[in-house]
Parts: sequence; structure tokens; C-alpha cells
Amino acid sequence: MGLLFGRRKRRSRRESSSSGSSLMRFFGPGISAAGIVAVAFMLFTGRIDLSALDVLRGTKDLTEAEDGLAYQPANNPQSNAQRPNIQPVNLRALGQKSDETIRIATFNIQIFGKKKSSDRNVMAIIARVVSQFDVVAIQEVRGGDATPIQLLIDLMRASGGRYAATVSEPIGRTSQTESYAYVWDESRIQLVPQSAYVVQDTSDRMHREPMVASFETRVGSGDGRNPFRFTLINAHTSPSEVAASAIENEMNVLDDVFVRVRQYDFEITGEDDCILLGDLNVDTAGLRELGQIPGIESIAGDTRTNTRRTNTYDHILIDRNMTREYTGRFGVVDFQRDFGLTEEQAIMVSDHQPLWAEFSAFEMPRFNPIASGPQVIR
Repeated sequence: MGLLFGRRKRRSRRESSSSGSSLMRFFGPGISAAGIVAVAFMLFTGRIDLSALDVLRGTKDLTEAEDGLAYQPANNPQSNAQRPNIQPVNLRALGQKSDETIRIATFNIQIFGKKKSSDRNVMAIIARVVSQFDVVAIQEVRGGDATPIQLLIDLMRASGGRYAATVSEPIGRTSQTESYAYVWDESRIQLVPQSAYVVQDTSDRMHREPMVASFETRVGSGDGRNPFRFTLINAHTSPSEVAASAIENEMNVLDDVFVRVRQYDFEITGEDDCILLGDLNVDTAGLRELGQIPGIESIAGDTRTNTRRTNTYDHILIDRNMTREYTGRFGVVDFQRDFGLTEEQAIMVSDHQPLWAEFSAFEMPRFNPIASGPQVIR
């Protein structure tokens, strides 16, 4: 199958020139004893490369911003004096976050690199959008480091939020590599220690291998209900490799990824809630073998997700037989309308709109609202 949790065989040009850099950059809480045990287990099973342990040294966790300024990571050569001045933003929400539910989103922030992250107006919109959700899977982080995500976290923290992020290594076959990222609300969500990794594609079947991470809700319950624990698979396919003419379609690889990641999680933790989300560059008819997994469903179906509202690119897929925590509510954030932007201004933010879905904050809720059908929020 060629999809392994082991040493990375294929490296991009940029990775080859900086093989000593860490695989993941993490902005958030420190490494716990449980995390060390998890690392030891993953080394024993061969799921991750030894170089991933660089994350345990040479980086520093971000704490709450002081006076609007945040710690500058030692592995980022940019000084605080060179960085844009951090200004608080007025966070705008879809609705007040509930103790009973969480919102999970996917957002392709088109070419999210130095130029975009230095634009105050664009960053204010991105921060306002991301802050509406509990966990956001982000695609197209550019520049070879975590600076755009670092600046986004700084901005949201300066506005009073508690956010953390983890960013993958640069991935891709060409020099135009990009990273994946997860951003989450620390007051409501925690990353399972050392659960973030990039799926290893030793047979080179995908242009960009997906990034996996597991999370658990922090919301409390007075009646003994368990917090919702789930695994996200963040994917960004190559348009040419999901086209009808593609010799080996990446949709026929992502089904293997979904099944193997879920199987791995179940064998290790007993967890079976696996959610694949991201920019897949196809509508539901183009999901191919991924869409044929028993019980699998694209929550938003063929909802148009690009900023011009002409195509379906982004998906959140769950196995409805397993992930009964899905409440039936989903939506697309039309930031052009919400922020009164022209189409040209909206495209400067991204050519994709964020897609989100709502889930119970607790494992297997007492009732199953899916039965009443999906409720689309526009």
C-alpha cells in the first residue's frame, strides 16, 4: 500500500537542504509525562521519524501574550522589531460557543506566506474567522516555516483568546512546498500529546501526504459524560492528480489513509472517531474510492466552497456509523458578505471559504440529532 507510519523516504528539495530541522513546530502547552511515554511508544512502533524528536528541544512553548507582544521562537530568525505590531481585533462569532457542542472547520488560506501574513486587514479577517471555531485544519501555509501561523496565534491572543497550533514540515514534490496546520481554542480543546504526524508515503502516491492529529474536548460535565475525542486527517490534494484523467487518482489513496489511520487509532486507544477534512479539489462525484468507504459521507455534500461560489473543493468526511457526535449542523463562512468586501478584496484573503461542522462535546450524546436531517447554516 505504501502508506506507512515510519521513516520518510521522499523529501522535497527544501527538506533535503535542511534535514536537521524539526518535523513539527508546536505553539502551546509543554510536553507532559504522558507525551514522553507516547513518544517512546511511537519510536517502538516506528510510526514517526527519529528527527521528529527535535520538537522536544530547540523550541519553546508560547505562553499568553504580554502587552500585545509574544515570544519569538528561537528557530525563527525574524526579530520582534521586524515583525508587524500586534494589534487586538474584535472577534466576531457565528454564535456563542456552547458547553454542549464544538465546531470543527477546514480552511485553505491560499498562499498563506510572508506577504499575506504581513497584511493587517487580511490577518484581522482571518483571525476573526478562525476564532469562531474550536479546531481549524489549515492548508497552504507557505514560506518553509511557521511564521504565518505564529502571527495568527499572536493576533488572536492579543485579542484575549487562548489559542495554540501545530504546524507540519514543508511537504511537496517540487520547490513550491507547503505546510499543514491545526489551530485550536485551548480553553475548550486539547491536543493529545505527540499525536500530530504526517502520513508516510514511501511509494510516492500523493503530492502532499496528509497530516494527522488527535484532540479531546476540555468542556466539563456534571453527569459523567466523557469528553469527545477525535482524530483529524488534514488533506490537500493536487488538482491534476484528482482529475478524471489522472493515472493514479489521489482519491483512491485517501481511502487507504482514512482506513489505516482509524485502524491504528482503534488498536492503540480504542478510538474510532476519524474525520478527514481539507481541500480535496473535487465534488462528491469525484471522491471515488474515498467516497465508497462504508458509512462515509461528505457532511456538506456539493455545497460550493470557493470564494466565487462556483465550485465544490472542500469537504469534511465522517463515517456516520461511527461518529454519532455530529449534530447535523454545518455551514460555509461567506467572509465577503460578512465583512462587506468586494470580490477582489475577498480573494486577497483566500480563494476558499471555511467549511465547518458541529459536533457534540461529549462522546455518544444521549440523543442522535442526525435523524432529523442536516441543518445548513448560511
